[in-house]
Amino acid sequence: MQQVAPASAAEKAGLRPGDRIVSIMGRQIDSFTDIAPIVSLRPGEVLPYVIERDGQRTAMTIAAGERIEKDRFGNIFRLGQLGVMSDKVEFRDIALWEIPVVGTLRTGQMFVSAMDGLGQIITGRRSVKELGGPLKIADVSGQAAMMGLFGFLTFMALISINLGFINLLPIPMLDGGHLLFYGIEALQRRPVSPQVQEWAYRSGLALLMTVMVLVTFNDLSSFGLWKSLSGLIG
Repeated sequence: MQQVAPASAAEKAGLRPGDRIVSIMGRQIDSFTDIAPIVSLRPGEVLPYVIERDGQRTAMTIAAGERIEKDRFGNIFRLGQLGVMSDKVEFRDIALWEIPVVGTLRTGQMFVSAMDGLGQIITGRRSVKELGGPLKIADVSGQAAMMGLFGFLTFMALISINLGFINLLPIPMLDGGHLLFYGIEALQRRPVSPQVQEWAYRSGLALLMTVMVLVTFNDLSSFGLWKSLSGLIG
């Protein structure tokens, strides 16, 4: 890191310019851009770090700062922030044989971030209002497209990985649910009874329909539809 913002979480923890963040929550930090996906999901949380200074590594805990952001529709989001900056950005060419390795690592990082976000919603650390559906995806896709081709393709890759993650959840009606039944069948050496499968599929369909209604409601709320309707009625 080249700079530490005044009064930031990093400064309060005693970090200095020239320090290097080795890992956060046990996850290795290979580049400066690896920091934000971890910290931004955990506003106000105390996270374990490994910091390298003058060749010496030290383990410490740092409470993430918090910043409030609003989108163009007035929706408020809480994001974690460390408060460090890097003035030096280095680019290097990736050899052809490295592309699958780098792609796999980046996909894994996005996959872990998706699990983190879902876990925080399930445990109540993040609001279900932050869940978005097709309408929100279309809106953010437009914003990503305005950032250029690279930003748009990165966002499309993120959406693809998130949809793949959701599809692998052990919920009947999804591929993850089928894999769950296959695993149970392999363990007990006989198929799951048709009655149990029927009950599971109905429950899975009900859950998916509930989530679809919820995210659609959130999407319409984020666009200010309900406020507009209440203004017309009131």
